[in-house]
Amino acid sequence: MKSSKRYKVGFVSLGCPKNLVDTEAMITALSKNNISVTGDQDEADIIVINTCGFLEPAKQESLSTIDEFSALKKRGKIRGLVVAGCMTERFLPLMREKYPLVDAFLRTGEFSKIVPSVESILADTESSRRILIGESEGITPQLEGHSEIKDYVERLPLKRSYAYVKISEGCDRRCSFCIIPKLRGKHHSRSIDGIVDEISQLVSAGTKEIIFIAQDLTSYGRDLRNGASLLQLIQEVEKIEGLEWYRLMYNYPRFFSDDLIAVLSRSQKFTGYLDIPFQHISDKVLKMMRRPETSLEIKSLITKLKQSIPNLSLRTTLMLGFPGESTDDFELLKSFIDFSEFDHLGAFTYYREQGTPSFDYADQVSEELKQKRFEELMSFQKNIQASLLKKYIGKTMDVIIDGIAERTRSGLLYRGRHRGQAPDVDGMTYVLSSENLEIGQIYASRVEKIAGDYDLIAEYESSSEQRAVRV
Repeated sequence: MKSSKRYKVGFVSLGCPKNLVDTEAMITALSKNNISVTGDQDEADIIVINTCGFLEPAKQESLSTIDEFSALKKRGKIRGLVVAGCMTERFLPLMREKYPLVDAFLRTGEFSKIVPSVESILADTESSRRILIGESEGITPQLEGHSEIKDYVERLPLKRSYAYVKISEGCDRRCSFCIIPKLRGKHHSRSIDGIVDEISQLVSAGTKEIIFIAQDLTSYGRDLRNGASLLQLIQEVEKIEGLEWYRLMYNYPRFFSDDLIAVLSRSQKFTGYLDIPFQHISDKVLKMMRRPETSLEIKSLITKLKQSIPNLSLRTTLMLGFPGESTDDFELLKSFIDFSEFDHLGAFTYYREQGTPSFDYADQVSEELKQKRFEELMSFQKNIQASLLKKYIGKTMDVIIDGIAERTRSGLLYRGRHRGQAPDVDGMTYVLSSENLEIGQIYASRVEKIAGDYDLIAEYESSSEQRAVRV
């Protein structure tokens, strides 16, 4: 459409990395159709907000963002407004009523409709007309709660240090606190060929690190009839020339087979980084959460992983204040952290989400007690983290450079990460160098000290001719 070239579309991506992948897919679709996309929201004529509706804070952030840009549209500062993602999937009737200035609503299964949505906004001379994707003439509504996911995905040819790759969509788990299956539908996996093709695109453009993501990573392939599995996928990914690192995020505790663990333990490309959200360790609470693992099974898995994978970096997420969580249950959590010595730990307090079974559970824990337990747990973890960080001092490690932090008298200070640090959720390794380092490259750097609670300061070792030993 010729007129679209005069206008620019800006994006706001909220929530998890899975949303970022969906956002990039929309950006790619617009770019292929000669619709300009800008990273500067101030120069955008149309704003697309990809919302998150997982927990109450995320919902509030989404709503406030829509409020902000609705006000801009009312004042004539932007021409169009599109709201996509989980909030639309979950609350479409309410969203229509609350936000009359929104031109298009895209549910989680309708991201591919971004091009006709934007083209309709640009072609329309009546600002009051609203586009309701899924109900417009000629457009087939997406099935309730099903997100679209394609085997083959085209990625923007950008050089970047890392990229997220979504290998499956949806979730078949029925955790009593989680709304994701209603937002994203049943678990469905992409083909191995499609995933390998996407990673090859990214690597060809200069990406060194791939981060596998899904709602339930370890269930990959179990819905396919060709016998595909996470093990087979990884074996194919290992063959991709130019790929340096990969890490596995959002692994459900089930399906860590001995064969899978063995392949990961021998790999030079696997960073050693596993993210496994255990949620809790009390058998009573796990049962109420509808988590099938027992405390014994969880501890056995952790022990096996630590014994099998050299230099394992283990991250988990825990929930505080689930209905019925007693003081004894909370003490079990602290003992669990002490036992596991997680390299990284995230925690959040339980939120009552309408539409989940736990919303109606008895023995709801007070907000005050939930917050107290959260602060106590994170303080406990901080002491463990400090002890773990000390082991890096004096070691030379490979560090991937994500960007420039600041200029100092001694040179440039770069933002980077070693193998045991994931972007966005963990600490960083800041690298001081008197030489210019290339963004997206991996350099041997010697750790000098700890910075704050979670970060490291290192110095680039320009004399190093070989890659550092994995630490």
